[in-house]
Amino acid sequence: MPRGWGITILTAAALWMSTTAADAQPPEPAYLLVDAESGTVLEAENATHPWYPASLTKVMTAYMVFLAIEKGWLTLDEKVTVSAKAATQPPTKLGLRTGQEVRVALLLEAMIVRSANDAAVTLAEAVSGSEEHFAISMTRQARKLGMSQSFFRNASGLPHAGQVTTARDLAILARALIRDYPAHFHLFSKSHVSISGLGGGSTNGWMRAYPGAEGIKTGFTCGSGYNLLAAATRNGRRLIAIVLGGRTGGERNAMATQLMDSGFAMSAEQASGAFRLSALRGQARSDVPYVLADGRCPVAPSPGSEVLAQGTLPGWGLVFGSFTDREVARATIEGNQAALKEVISQGRPAIIAKRRDVPPSYSALLVGLQEADAGQACRHLQELGVYCLAIPPKLLNNPHTLWR
Repeated sequence: MPRGWGITILTAAALWMSTTAADAQPPEPAYLLVDAESGTVLEAENATHPWYPASLTKVMTAYMVFLAIEKGWLTLDEKVTVSAKAATQPPTKLGLRTGQEVRVALLLEAMIVRSANDAAVTLAEAVSGSEEHFAISMTRQARKLGMSQSFFRNASGLPHAGQVTTARDLAILARALIRDYPAHFHLFSKSHVSISGLGGGSTNGWMRAYPGAEGIKTGFTCGSGYNLLAAATRNGRRLIAIVLGGRTGGERNAMATQLMDSGFAMSAEQASGAFRLSALRGQARSDVPYVLADGRCPVAPSPGSEVLAQGTLPGWGLVFGSFTDREVARATIEGNQAALKEVISQGRPAIIAKRRDVPPSYSALLVGLQEADAGQACRHLQELGVYCLAIPPKLLNNPHTLWR
């Protein structure tokens, strides 16, 4: 099976930089509600405004994997190998190890249910040999589906200035997914995934709360805000709702609920007067709402996050990943400290609880480092195939950074 690998020293700045103005402000959220069978648009606002998809990207990645299975390039039971590049992806991730062999079916579940970036890259490499080639194929397939405003640069949805979509295009994708691969659609409603003791519950809290919900996927970066692509069925009628740019996870979920309730309350006569999805038109623009700039993030975090480490985290920090078990996080820190004992002599363990995850997950860190030591330590760990992200002080204590 083709595979690619690459090791890059990742700093928080690399995840936060963009080519847009540093003072860009997020626009009003975009939303769209359509009838899944007919494509009738029931409600729409900013539906053709370009947006950063965040982890909604993984819906397109899943479609591409289903297409590869259909063509016979992969099978669900086939085991593929996790590359160094995949294993060192930033969170959200499972913590897959370099060289680990995992079934395609489990990787799909991990990517969809837990939004695992390491699983997404592993699947991309399995299909196309490299994530870069996979992204080219994603954009090409998007055009075939009619997604005229979408451009993909990676398989996970991690921030990239060239990766954009629209609510309209996401509705087209959801309809294509349901139409072309109904046998796989149930994956988007799974509530839990586990691979070799790694995993946890679905990141899609809206799905658990809304009667008739069928998934599909949530997403968040500071540049995108809180996104949701959702499907629900009542009385034999399926609706698709898209919300892009919610200020919090709660706001996003409330908007999706309001859209769905409004749609299901419409009579057949009311819905018949609406226009079709194909009538929505828009031109790709450069002023997408990318608001990640110099450590600031105007998008509020979901409530309930808690810092277990006491006080301000000092110095530079090293992030070793996110884990569903606090003791696993602690053991990871201890193991990496042992691996670094000949490289650095300083460093204080810290564990950050991410209560918005269900069940909670825990980020494992080593803090109190000098910049040079942090860089040297990360390089050493990555040469060993261990995930490491170096974080400068300004972003280490910012509650809105991506690693949190």
